Amino acid sequence: MASGNAEEPKAAQTQEFDMEWVDHLPGGRAAVPAECRGRFVWLIVRGEMSESCFNEMRTYLRHIVETGMWQQHWDDSPGGVGSS
Repeated sequence: MASGNAEEPKAAQTQEFDMEWVDHLPGGRAAVPAECRGRFVWLIVRGEMSESCFNEMRTYLRHIVETGMWQQHWDDSPGGVGSS
Protein backbone atom coordinates (compact mmCIF):
# COMPACT_ATOMS: atom_id res chain seq x y z
CA MET A 1 0.00 0.00 0.00
CA ALA A 2 1.26 3.46 -0.83
CA SER A 3 2.08 5.86 1.96
CA GLY A 4 0.55 9.34 2.24
CA ASN A 5 2.18 12.00 0.12
CA ALA A 6 3.90 15.13 1.43
CA GLU A 7 1.03 17.39 0.31
CA GLU A 8 -1.50 15.73 2.63
CA PRO A 9 -2.23 17.37 5.99
CA LYS A 10 -0.14 15.93 8.81
CA ALA A 11 -3.29 14.87 10.73
CA ALA A 12 -4.41 12.70 7.80
CA GLN A 13 -1.05 10.93 7.78
CA THR A 14 -0.93 10.35 11.54
CA GLN A 15 -4.46 8.92 11.63
CA GLU A 16 -3.35 6.14 9.29
CA PHE A 17 -6.53 6.26 7.22
CA ASP A 18 -6.73 6.44 3.45
CA MET A 19 -8.35 5.25 0.24
CA GLU A 20 -6.27 3.80 -2.58
CA TRP A 21 -6.83 2.73 -6.17
CA VAL A 22 -6.00 -0.88 -7.10
CA ASP A 23 -6.13 -2.71 -10.43
CA HIS A 24 -8.21 -5.66 -9.19
CA LEU A 25 -9.58 -7.32 -6.06
CA PRO A 26 -10.44 -10.95 -5.31
CA GLY A 27 -13.89 -12.22 -6.17
CA GLY A 28 -14.64 -9.37 -8.54
CA ARG A 29 -15.22 -6.95 -5.68
CA ALA A 30 -15.23 -3.20 -6.36
CA ALA A 31 -14.16 -2.11 -2.85
CA VAL A 32 -12.57 -3.83 0.13
CA PRO A 33 -11.60 -2.47 3.54
CA ALA A 34 -8.06 -3.44 4.49
CA GLU A 35 -6.64 -2.96 7.93
CA CYS A 36 -3.64 -3.95 9.87
CA ARG A 37 -2.43 -2.72 13.20
CA GLY A 38 -2.60 1.06 13.11
CA ARG A 39 -3.69 1.53 9.49
CA PHE A 40 -7.08 1.38 7.76
CA VAL A 41 -7.42 1.70 3.98
CA TRP A 42 -10.33 1.32 1.57
CA LEU A 43 -9.07 -0.34 -1.62
CA ILE A 44 -11.09 0.72 -4.67
CA VAL A 45 -10.82 -0.85 -8.13
CA ARG A 46 -10.04 1.73 -10.81
CA GLY A 47 -13.09 2.36 -12.97
CA GLU A 48 -15.59 1.25 -10.31
CA MET A 49 -15.85 4.71 -8.73
CA SER A 50 -15.45 8.08 -10.38
CA GLU A 51 -12.41 10.13 -9.39
CA SER A 52 -14.67 12.92 -8.07
CA CYS A 53 -16.60 10.45 -5.88
CA PHE A 54 -13.33 8.92 -4.66
CA ASN A 55 -11.96 12.35 -3.68
CA GLU A 56 -15.21 13.44 -2.02
CA MET A 57 -15.50 10.22 0.00
CA ARG A 58 -11.85 10.48 1.02
CA THR A 59 -12.46 14.05 2.23
CA TYR A 60 -15.54 13.06 4.27
CA LEU A 61 -13.88 9.99 5.78
CA ARG A 62 -10.72 11.89 6.69
CA HIS A 63 -12.86 14.56 8.34
CA ILE A 64 -14.65 12.07 10.61
CA VAL A 65 -11.32 10.45 11.54
CA GLU A 66 -9.43 13.72 12.11
CA THR A 67 -12.20 15.23 14.26
CA GLY A 68 -12.51 12.11 16.42
CA MET A 69 -16.02 11.23 15.22
CA TRP A 70 -14.62 7.79 14.26
CA GLN A 71 -11.87 5.98 16.11
CA GLN A 72 -10.29 2.58 15.61
CA HIS A 73 -9.52 0.63 18.78
CA TRP A 74 -6.96 -2.09 18.20
CA ASP A 75 -7.10 -5.20 20.40
CA ASP A 76 -4.85 -3.96 23.19
CA SER A 77 -5.74 -0.26 23.02
CA PRO A 78 -8.17 1.38 25.49
CA GLY A 79 -11.67 0.26 24.52
CA GLY A 80 -10.37 -2.40 22.16
CA VAL A 81 -11.33 -6.05 22.16
CA GLY A 82 -9.35 -7.83 24.83
CA SER A 83 -8.40 -4.68 26.74
CA SER A 84 -9.17 -4.39 30.40
